[in-house]
Amino acid sequence: MYFADKRFDWESLRVFLAVARNNSIRAGARALGIGHSTASRRIQALEEDLGSKLFESVDNGLALTETGGRVLEHVERVEGELYDMERTVIGRDAKPAGLIRLTLPPPMAYGPLMADIVAFGDLYPDIKLEIITSYAISDLNRRDADVAIRFMEKPEDWLLGRRLPTFKDAIYASPEYIETHDFEGKTPTARWIGWPGDDENPVWIKSMPHPTCPVKWTIGDVNAQAAAARAGLGMALLPCLVGDLDGELKRVPPGKIAHERTAWILTHPDLKTTERVRLFTRYLMEQIVAHKDAIQGDPQ
Repeated sequence: MYFADKRFDWESLRVFLAVARNNSIRAGARALGIGHSTASRRIQALEEDLGSKLFESVDNGLALTETGGRVLEHVERVEGELYDMERTVIGRDAKPAGLIRLTLPPPMAYGPLMADIVAFGDLYPDIKLEIITSYAISDLNRRDADVAIRFMEKPEDWLLGRRLPTFKDAIYASPEYIETHDFEGKTPTARWIGWPGDDENPVWIKSMPHPTCPVKWTIGDVNAQAAAARAGLGMALLPCLVGDLDGELKRVPPGKIAHERTAWILTHPDLKTTERVRLFTRYLMEQIVAHKDAIQGDPQ
């Protein structure tokens, strides 16, 4: 790989891309799973080979210099071509074997779908699954994942996707907490379990039942929120797939659905003829539809 008469290895250019996209050597190194010193050495070596600085320090981290911006344009084109080649080769694979990267929101990993994924692994032992639980939007074009389940109103037009049953949420607490706390009026004793960054009265609770109850606790994980609610810490807005299947939680009266989210299962069009991906997406779709009642919850 050349720039003029210079030759660079792809690993160094990957580091350059990660640093450019994260505006920080430390954050770029973390994204690649390498050490800060390794990333720093690779950037320094690139700059020495080019005889020009690629980054400059700014208030919020690093910014590309003019040279860095030109290099980024070239490297992103090369990256795109490499991913296109990789997808083309993988797309010709008609054997149900190899790696599938699945990304999905954490709540879906806590319900019955995980047992279905285990069953798929038993059906196709030559297929290896890498499961990434995250609310972040994985870049399917860069093959951060092969299959993605996303909560979103509408995916990008170029992706192959099918809409899943609507995921619904309700408010849950332990039976004892419900019996011993007031949820209405100007001075309720019940408290919300919120998300990191929430203040005492975040905007989202204004559209919920019990909007006068403040947020006292914040926890950044649905499963941990459910555990906290079981322990009597407060009430939490949880997916019905999590709350209704938890024998130690009960819906806070009146028990109605409080929120809902549109969901999709997506993959890159270049993978539509890849047998393992085709089998897996069809299987996931069938299993998720089979769990529709649990996903959408009893209206009550």
